[in-house]
Formats: sequence, structure tokens, C-alpha cells
Amino acid sequence: MDWIEGQLDDESIFPQKLGTPFPPNFKDVVKTIFKRLFRVYAHIYHSHFQKIVSLKEEAHLNTCFKHFILFTNEFGLIDKKELAPLQELIESIIVPY
Repeated sequence: MDWIEGQLDDESIFPQKLGTPFPPNFKDVVKTIFKRLFRVYAHIYHSHFQKIVSLKEEAHLNTCFKHFILFTNEFGLIDKKELAPLQELIESIIVPY
């Protein structure tokens, strides 16, 4: 998470000034960020889901994860093979159109 925060704060990757171009490797950096965030979600679901349920917060987690996956799919940010650990969950919360 610290690494991700550093990337987001780096103005050479995420420019803050209007008209400043994004770097040529921008999409690669974003893909790495999303891959790491997916691993955080996988860890939460694998190791902490019972605690989330006990707090009655699973609907919030599932909604956040659904939005994350829909955004990831829309822009092709994570390879399908990387999503394999949570594929059943993804299929259960993403209703086909």
C-alpha cells in the first residue's frame, strides 16, 4: 500500500498540472497498481472475511470489489489468469448483461 501511495503521489506518473502529459509507461504502472490492489482484496477475502461478516460489512466489501472488477475489466488492467484466486466470487457478483 505504501508503494501504491508513492506512485499516486509521484507527479511524474500522475501529473497534477493541466496540460502535463502522462508518461509513456502510464498504463503499465496502473496495471501494476491494480494487480497489487487485487492481491489486497484476495487477502481480505481469504484471511479476514469472517471478521468482515461479523461486523456486517460484507455488502460494502462486495460492492467495492464489484466496482473494482468492473473498472479493471473495462480497461483491461489485470490479466484473467491473475484473477483466478477469486474467479468464483467474481462470477457470483458480476451478473452477465
